[in-house]
Formats: sequence, structure tokens, C-alpha cells
Amino acid sequence: MPAMPTTTEQSVAMSAPTSTLTPDTGPGVAYGTAFVAASSAQGVSGAGVLRPLIDDLNAQAAMSPADKATAARVACNAQSTPGWGAGPVVVMPNGDLIVTSRMHSPEASVLVVKPDGAVLRGTAYVEMLDETTCRVSNVREGQWPSRGVWVGPSV
Repeated sequence: MPAMPTTTEQSVAMSAPTSTLTPDTGPGVAYGTAFVAASSAQGVSGAGVLRPLIDDLNAQAAMSPADKATAARVACNAQSTPGWGAGPVVVMPNGDLIVTSRMHSPEASVLVVKPDGAVLRGTAYVEMLDETTCRVSNVREGQWPSRGVWVGPSV
């Protein structure tokens, strides 16, 4: 399994998991890159890749959850849409991998990769602590906000 950003030890003041942005590695990198190339060839880019990406990753039964999270992050960041993309992947206490968006807000769009490999859309409170570190809490599966999906400062 490729190295994923790890959840840091939390003090009493920091109750939500945090993650630091690390380089993408493993089979998910090639998969995400190939997915974007195929999508771009069909004229699909930006937020338009998310639904097909979720469906495609869910069809990959042999792919590990960590590789799915990496593939999703790479696919989001390989877009030619300025300021659009994914932030760090955060490992939650229940084993979920949260692929954060660059948008940090109380209701930011995220992708949730479950320990069984299922990929779901969701929202979460994403707080950027600095340029590469974020804290995630209040994850809600199965919904996205109506505006501002995956847009934020360039990382």
C-alpha cells in the first residue's frame, strides 16, 4: 500500500484529524493521470470529472482504498482549471480516507474513500492550518454543497 499522509497526534485543543500534503505515490498516480487524459479527450474537465471518477473508482474492486484516494487526488489536480483541485488526504479515526478539496469552509466538498474501497461524495468542515496542512471534521456522506465545489487557493 502506498504511503498516505498520516493522522497526527491530537492535543485536547485539536479534536479533528489533520493531514499534511505529501507527494502522491503508487499505482493511483498513473490511474488518476490516465483517467484525466481519457476524460479530457472526451471534453470533460474540471468538476465534470467527479461523477465519472467516482463511478470508475467504484468499479475498480482490486484497487486499494489508498490507491483510490491517490487516484482521485491526482485526477482532480491534473485539471487545467486554475485554482481547482484537491488538497491533502486525511485519514479519519474510523479508517475513512477524506480527499479534501482546495476549498476550505464549513461545508467543503470532499470525496470519502471507505475502508472497503467504496468512493462517495460528501461535505466536511475543512480548515487549512497552513499552505499544506488541513484539519477535517463534520464529514457528511452523500451530499455536496450547491456552490463552490472544489475551488480554492492554489496549493
